[in-house]
Amino acid sequence: MFNPDALPVYRAGIVGCGRIADSIEDEMAAASSWATLPYSHAGAYQRCARATLVAAADVNADRLAAFGARRGVPALYPDYEEMLRRERLDLVSICVPTRDHAAVALAVASHAVKGIFLEKPIAGSLRDADAMIAAFRARGIRVAVNHTRTYDATYGAIRGLIASGALGAVVTVVAHGREGALFGGTHTYDLLRFLLADEVEWVFGDLVPGRSFDPGVKGIVAFAGGARAMISFEERAVAPFELDIVGTEGRIRAGNALYPELWQIDRAGGRGLIRRGFPGAYDGRSGMLRAVEGLIEAIEGGPAPLSTAADARRDLEIAIAFHLSSAKKAPLRLPVADLDYVIDDPWGRAG
Repeated sequence: MFNPDALPVYRAGIVGCGRIADSIEDEMAAASSWATLPYSHAGAYQRCARATLVAAADVNADRLAAFGARRGVPALYPDYEEMLRRERLDLVSICVPTRDHAAVALAVASHAVKGIFLEKPIAGSLRDADAMIAAFRARGIRVAVNHTRTYDATYGAIRGLIASGALGAVVTVVAHGREGALFGGTHTYDLLRFLLADEVEWVFGDLVPGRSFDPGVKGIVAFAGGARAMISFEERAVAPFELDIVGTEGRIRAGNALYPELWQIDRAGGRGLIRRGFPGAYDGRSGMLRAVEGLIEAIEGGPAPLSTAADARRDLEIAIAFHLSSAKKAPLRLPVADLDYVIDDPWGRAG
C-alpha cells in the first residue's frame, strides 16, 4: 500500500539570504498584480512536503540573523563552504549576485548534493555557464533554474493550448513589461521557448537607455519555426509583464495583471474572434513550489525540470545577443561566438 510518509524528505540549504531567497514574498503579497505564494526559495522549501529547510549562509551577519529568525532556521553560516561541509545537504539554492554564480555553483557541485535550485541568469558569461553545466553533468546533479513563469501552471496550460493547435500556427508574440534585457529578459526568453517548444535563430534590437542597471530592450526574437516575438521592455512602460500570442486561428493574452484570455476565429457566425473559456489551471501550487517539486522528481528519475541549466544558458545567450545586436545595429544570429562577454551588473542583484 502506498505510504506518502515513507518517501524521503530532502535536506535543503540556501546560499544568499536576500530578496529572492526570502523577502520578495512581502512585495508580492502587497502588489497590485496577482501572484501565487510561495514566491521565494525559503517559502517554497517550507511549503514542500518533500523538503525541509535546515541551513542558510550569507556574508551579511544582520541579514543572516533576520532570515534565521523569520524562517525558523537555526543553522546559520557566514561561510557557505562550512555549511556545505557540515550539513549533508541534498538540495542547495544559489541566491547570490550573478557575478558569483559560477564560483558558488562549482563549490556546491563539489559536495554530495543531489539538486541545485539556481537563480537566473545562470552566470555572468557563457564560458562560466559552460563550466557550471560541465560540473553538474560530471557529478549527476539535477538543476532547476528559477524562471518562475515557466513553472507556473497557467503558462503550462497555455503551452498545452498552443501544442493542441487551438491558435493554429503561432505567427507573432508581443511581450510588454517594465523589465530589463537581462534579468526580466531571461524570464521571458525562457517562457517563450517553453510556450512555443522552439529555439531562437536570431535577434535584432536596441537597448533602451534610462538606467545604469540592466537597460530595457525593443527588438525581435526570431524562432526557427517561423514565429516572431516582439519585445518591448523599458523601465518607464505603463504595462506590467504581458504576452499577446497571435496565431492563424486565434490569440491568447496573459500577464501579471491579466487572467488569460483565449480568443478563436468564429467559424460559425462570422469573420471575427470570439472569446472562449480558458481551461482551469490553478491548483494552489506556485511556480516556485512546482520548481522545487519538479527538481525532486528529476532527482528520483523523473523528467528534467522545466527550466534546466542548459535552458538558462540559451536564455543568457539571447540577452547577450541583444546587447551585441544593439551595439552593431544589425541582426545577430545565434550561437554567440563571444563566450566571455559580460553584461555589467553594478547593483549586484540576485534574482
